[in-house]
Amino acid sequence: MRGFVYIFTIFLIIVNTLSGCRQNQSESVPAELMAAIDSFYAAIEAGDIETRIGLLDIDALMLPNHWPMSQGREHIAAGIQSETEWEFRLRDRQVIEIDISGSLAYTVNSYYYTYHAVGTEPQWHKTKNVHIWKRNADGNWKLKVDIWNSDVGMQAFSNE
Repeated sequence: MRGFVYIFTIFLIIVNTLSGCRQNQSESVPAELMAAIDSFYAAIEAGDIETRIGLLDIDALMLPNHWPMSQGREHIAAGIQSETEWEFRLRDRQVIEIDISGSLAYTVNSYYYTYHAVGTEPQWHKTKNVHIWKRNADGNWKLKVDIWNSDVGMQAFSNE
């Protein structure tokens, strides 16, 4: 059943986008949503795991590049908290697209990330993500789906 809900959610977002319902990024995005998004990225930059986890929906779904899928805030939190000897940081984030329809919103971002052992030099990698945000009954926006993949290695698939 959950799989159907996720597929249906993505379908609705695509239909809304294709039907011209895209909203202006600067004028129509609720301040509460922008605050949640900004808090999420600020928590990553600060290494604030508690805030980062608190911004996940209870049934959040994470589809990371090169790692298995994780579902549920507790499962995702366990993975994040177990990596105390590693640092995950982002830089140069650009919002490519943002759209909202009712209690669902999505963002497409481009950025550089590093995931390196504490005390070692960061190695920055170009990547992108899609986040689906959900406004819960209490009015708070939570990250429902987090999908990302790296641009590293794409040269192998190029015809150049």
